[in-house]
Amino acid sequence: MVRIGIAGIGYIAEEYIKLIVKQRITGCSLCAVSSRNLQHMETVRKKYGLEQTALFTDYQEMLDSGCIDAVLICTPHFFHIAMAEAALAAGVHVLIEKPAGVFTEEGERIVQSVKSHPELTAGVLYCRRTSKAYRRVQSMVASRDLGKIKRASWLLTNLYRTPAYYNAQEWKGTWKGEGGGLLLTQASHQLDVLVWLLGMPEELQAFCSYGVERQIEVENEAVIQMWYPGGATVQFIASARECPGTNRLEISGSRGQIILENDRHMIWRRLEQDEREYAESSREVYGTVPYTERTLEFDGAENTVQQAAIVNNFIRAVQGKEQILCPAEEALQSLQMINGAYLSSWRGEKIRFPIDATEYRKEWERHCG
Repeated sequence: MVRIGIAGIGYIAEEYIKLIVKQRITGCSLCAVSSRNLQHMETVRKKYGLEQTALFTDYQEMLDSGCIDAVLICTPHFFHIAMAEAALAAGVHVLIEKPAGVFTEEGERIVQSVKSHPELTAGVLYCRRTSKAYRRVQSMVASRDLGKIKRASWLLTNLYRTPAYYNAQEWKGTWKGEGGGLLLTQASHQLDVLVWLLGMPEELQAFCSYGVERQIEVENEAVIQMWYPGGATVQFIASARECPGTNRLEISGSRGQIILENDRHMIWRRLEQDEREYAESSREVYGTVPYTERTLEFDGAENTVQQAAIVNNFIRAVQGKEQILCPAEEALQSLQMINGAYLSSWRGEKIRFPIDATEYRKEWERHCG
């Protein structure tokens, strides 16, 4: 039984507490919670009948107490990296709520900390990696069922947020509170999936719109054009002000196409011949490659299902039973992509990876600090 501590006691922390209490997260016991708000911790402890759970107003004291083996970090973004470093230094396994952090520069520190503590498990709560649909797509891309990837597009406009969402906590919707907006907070799940599926682009250009129809500082709309090694291109469009919005991922390769709607409904069009071979041999002016079409349906798309799955994976990784699905070093890639998108938007130009992490931080402080 892995002894778990939770750092932070806001909305997302309470979601994980519910999943533990309902035994949808198993193999662990909630032994401690850390927050500066003792009154709220006591309220939550009573609400869920957690009389045996220790409360700490000092995070380091919780780490040093000896009563936890692992910690879930559920605090605002700027605290993620330093708290993860402290956990590893204390010999405690760590799972960080997304994003991994705010700055690639800091993210590189956690990668070094992980390397210094190979006996410990460190991951990030990018729970879309547990999705049955995305795992099927990842398998198809990796096995080259789609052939050579030509193009992908993701229309992600169902991340709707009202002003009440931003007003619920004073740090939300601000650069100094969140470190970013739509890309860093809501859409970072999908950007992580994109990197997991296709890897990092060579270049990108981003166009961000800030505070559209909302009284916020950060972006709530973004368009990103990416260029990949080998000639593939990707377009990512996201919005937090459309309702009901769309969630549609398309990936096209030389052997076929996948269209995935709402993380559940997949159309798989499989070409009978590689498109490049067909194009070179066909004499038809308006010829098309013959293909077969299948429709697949996936369950398990609910957020709580995926949240439980990613924490269960972490617990089994701590126990040595599984590989962690999203190691901290992989999460750094999507953070670098997000930093690159902001940098491109501010400068109005295409940027190339890897970005200069120190230069990005200076640019962030100039625009947002």
